[in-house]
Amino acid sequence: MDIRNVQKTGDMFYLYLPTRWCKKYNINGKSKVGVQANKDGSLGVHPQLTKRKPATLNIKASSDNIDSLQKLTVACYISPADSFKISLDKELDFTTILHQKNMVSLELVEIDGNHISCESSLKVNDPASLLLTMIRKVRNLLLVMQKKAPRELIERYESEIDRSKLLIDKAVLGAFVNPAESNNTTVELHFLSLISKSLESMVDHIIALKVPPERFLKSIMAVLGQLQELLKDASKQLTTHNAMAFVEAVSVMQGIKVQNVASYDKRRTVRALNSIAEVILDWAVVKEVS
Repeated sequence: MDIRNVQKTGDMFYLYLPTRWCKKYNINGKSKVGVQANKDGSLGVHPQLTKRKPATLNIKASSDNIDSLQKLTVACYISPADSFKISLDKELDFTTILHQKNMVSLELVEIDGNHISCESSLKVNDPASLLLTMIRKVRNLLLVMQKKAPRELIERYESEIDRSKLLIDKAVLGAFVNPAESNNTTVELHFLSLISKSLESMVDHIIALKVPPERFLKSIMAVLGQLQELLKDASKQLTTHNAMAFVEAVSVMQGIKVQNVASYDKRRTVRALNSIAEVILDWAVVKEVS
């Protein structure tokens, strides 16, 4: 906590706002801030949000490299822009780009002739809730895989999980660009992004398993259940004690020897879980420091 001296002029009391905070939220001599008296006796000062002008991206690109074009479209989608339009040098066969991974998740993107556009980009500003939703979707995926669900249903869950990851990326990037619109700190955004990335990687390896062992899937479900509980109320639940318990739960699954493709995917799945465990522990330790 930053300690500051209270100044007095006549009957008025005042104190100086932290310079770093003012720079972060673009506070100047003409700015207005919101002041709120809380029930616990504390006083909150909030930057007044000003309505920003809609941001529009207009980009010219070549349609020769489909992989690069797909990456550009995803980058535009997760950016804080309100809309974007990519103009191509020649007409594009939209079926070729729609077959690319991640593109099926961009339901607001229109492909018409030699233009790729999005007129109303989805606004997301709560990556923590999005991550919890992503974890629930992964657990549901594991459940339907245990019940030998059709491949079509599994692929639908994969698409939804990929979409959750994209929305988390979009929310995190938007929070960095417009920090006043986010409820999360920079540190929290960093850890949320790392967890979502490892979670998506884990799903890719699980789905690659032709016949995943039911016991293996149940073990992962149990670990993800712990993760879900930790993140539901991170301010209270994410302690070093609970984080260590989560790390130990993941460590039990270690030691898979690679003998074939299936065991390789199982090992990579556990390695992704281990990466999440390391992030959780790092996060808990940082919380203790702050």
